Amino acid sequence: MNVTLIAILMVLLLVLATFQKRVPIYLVMMIIPILAALCLGYSLPDISASILAKLNETMASAGFLLLFALIYFTMMIETGLFETVVNVLIKPFGTRMNVIALMVLTTALGLLCALAQQISVTYLVLFPVLLPLYKKLKLTREYCFILVQTALAVMMWLPWSPGVLNVSVVLGCEPTELSAAASKAAICMAPGILFQWFYMAWKHKKEHGSLFLTVDGLEEAQEAEAQAEKKKLTRPHLLWPNLLVFLALMAGLLVFKLPAYLLFMIGSAYMILVNYPKDFGPLVEKAGKQFMGLFLFMIGISVYLAVFTDTGMVTALGDATVAYFPSFLARYMHVILLAVCVVCIRYVPSRVFTMLYPVLVTVGAPFGFTGLAMIAPFIINLTLATGSTPMNPANFLGCSLLETDSNHYFGTAVRVQSITNLIAIAAAIVLGIMPI
Repeated sequence: MNVTLIAILMVLLLVLATFQKRVPIYLVMMIIPILAALCLGYSLPDISASILAKLNETMASAGFLLLFALIYFTMMIETGLFETVVNVLIKPFGTRMNVIALMVLTTALGLLCALAQQISVTYLVLFPVLLPLYKKLKLTREYCFILVQTALAVMMWLPWSPGVLNVSVVLGCEPTELSAAASKAAICMAPGILFQWFYMAWKHKKEHGSLFLTVDGLEEAQEAEAQAEKKKLTRPHLLWPNLLVFLALMAGLLVFKLPAYLLFMIGSAYMILVNYPKDFGPLVEKAGKQFMGLFLFMIGISVYLAVFTDTGMVTALGDATVAYFPSFLARYMHVILLAVCVVCIRYVPSRVFTMLYPVLVTVGAPFGFTGLAMIAPFIINLTLATGSTPMNPANFLGCSLLETDSNHYFGTAVRVQSITNLIAIAAAIVLGIMPI
């Protein structure tokens, strides 16, 4: 059967599956790709080999990290360390602490942590610290993820970023040259960040009536009751040792670039042996339940991506995009593809877009467009798009750290990031950074 047709049908079925609640999406991502591969003539042993290879790759890159990070942070949160830090931070502000200040702080910290150019590490450093603040101000935790991901996208222009290094190989240019072009595209994300701040503040005020920290009598009573229940697990006498261990783990990640899963394995052992030698059972079980749900999603993603990649569907979709793209719109091909990238990457691998880079350069040459000017915005905006797709295992880690439902987050992020993407494109066109 036609590879392109099967690929399109598979994506459409996945899109339809996101709108229904009866069948878990991870089951759809497991079953439909296997049926698609069988329709293309692949045997079950061949399909199995591809799936196992992809699953091993996923577990090595994110699975083991997710497992031990969940155990460590589940216990670390119960100790009360992060709440203590947050209380110290917001005490000088009193009731003047507001969601706008928190969003600006989130973006600033995201830009700072992005210097390391390790997405999972950024989530691990920021989300556990910011989570109690978002809870206190009742600001939707999904906004934290969106703001940090946007900051990561902005900083993807750095010469040592994976986006610049990988694309420079495809284009056959120097990373520093591509970095200079991408830095201009990064500036165009500034209006998008302003949109996010204003939109999120408007939504919050509409839902809660105020942008400031407000706690009524009933909420105070409920919080006191909750704190009394949690007090059994807090470890105030171990505040400084726990803080030092946390800072040591962060230094290992950011400074010494040690394997993240190994660091959090050691951190988990410390939490069990020092903080919860008698109470670790329920906490490990709690983390295990979270991991199992995410693990099923990772299996589904691995099956989906294995079939997509190893059966030639990525290449087929790329070729079909070029073959059936209206010739009268060829001049604007790069703009149109960039405009739809957030929605597309929600359901298809970002690799489809990277495969089109040489084609875009060839198509744009007769119109006098340089390859650097056309492709540089993709480096920034595709990073934004990868923050709202289940195809990126790191997103499940981020959702777990923020204690938010991943599928609901993806739906929210796609809407906000799509508008952010369009605003950035408009800014690039107005400033003459993106050729048209």
